[in-house]
Amino acid sequence: MAQRTANELLLDALIRHQTYLLRYSSTVRNRVRGLLDRSEEDLAALIQRKLAAGTGLNTPADVRRMQALLDAIDKLRQEVWADATSWLEDQMVDLAYQEPIAIANMISTVAPVVVNTVLPAPALLKAIALSRPFEGRLLRDWASTLEAEDLRRIHAAIQVGMVAGESVDAITRRVIGTKQLFGSDGVTELTRRQVQAITRTAVQHVANSARDETMRLNADVMLAEQFVATLDSRTTSVCRANDGKQFPIGKGPRPPLHFACRSLRVAVMDGEQLGERPAKASTTKQLLREFTEAHKLPKVTSRDDLPRGTKGQYDAFARKRVRELTGRVPSVTTYQTWLKQQSRQFQEDTLGVTKAKLFRDGGLTLDKFVAADGTELTLAQLATKQADAFRAAGLDPGNF
Repeated sequence: MAQRTANELLLDALIRHQTYLLRYSSTVRNRVRGLLDRSEEDLAALIQRKLAAGTGLNTPADVRRMQALLDAIDKLRQEVWADATSWLEDQMVDLAYQEPIAIANMISTVAPVVVNTVLPAPALLKAIALSRPFEGRLLRDWASTLEAEDLRRIHAAIQVGMVAGESVDAITRRVIGTKQLFGSDGVTELTRRQVQAITRTAVQHVANSARDETMRLNADVMLAEQFVATLDSRTTSVCRANDGKQFPIGKGPRPPLHFACRSLRVAVMDGEQLGERPAKASTTKQLLREFTEAHKLPKVTSRDDLPRGTKGQYDAFARKRVRELTGRVPSVTTYQTWLKQQSRQFQEDTLGVTKAKLFRDGGLTLDKFVAADGTELTLAQLATKQADAFRAAGLDPGNF
């Protein structure tokens, strides 16, 4: 076996590190959600106690009762959000401090010569975590937005329930859902989903920004940076289009490019790109299709639509099948090359039937599906810009 190059080892190390960051973002998400979840028992108790005398809105006393409940909920939930925001900010500052150290250790481990890596100043790293916006807002502003939307939804659920004259139990279920569905049928479930998107994006923003500063300070030993996307069906069009491209240090698109972005930029020390990358050639559509066909079940579009009693069986099948379809490919393999090697069905599940045909038969590369601002082009826009590709694929651009 040929000796592995420094860049091969560095690429592998950074991809492994990215996997750890994704796990860490799950830990952060779970902690923030845990703080909010623990307040829901008190939230339910408040609703039960404040509305014990009645739930209708027929008299001034009813309105006062409702307002007293809303004020009490605000006080309870705002205290929890304050704790969650403070904890989240501390975590992001710690992450900003630790990321350059991790990168420096990786470089020193794989480099064939001693590299004296320069680390960003602590004040700059703290500013990255707290004072540099992502997706247009600072971390604290995102937390404030989530808090305001959380309270607005809770208020609305209570007001709707009281106007309708629902029972206290029904109003409580509107807010926090039922134990049988783990709260997923209450309005606070949307808050949990938003927390997941924001925390994952925040972790990637801080880690990538701290990594960027480290690369910038060490540009004398770096030739370029390579954009690396995750090889699976959930990778967005803009990340697919940029995968494998090299950019000057500090230039070009910088992850996160969107909420929950998992891409990263990898330093290139000598231009060689060997090694391996993880790839997952499976989609939820594919797994559901294989499972329903094997068990002669009606076709479904989501796990929730499976017949009663088959979901656990499907989960076991999906875990096993994903392991079978997960492999490793040479790191020179871009998303473009990798996708060409996948089945027709996988291409269609990932791109859509028509775009997959344009990709496969029309000669369109993945970057042609994306506009200059990173948004995915519609079929109508593509038909105008890439009419020859439509005709090459046997499609009439006038029909789109």
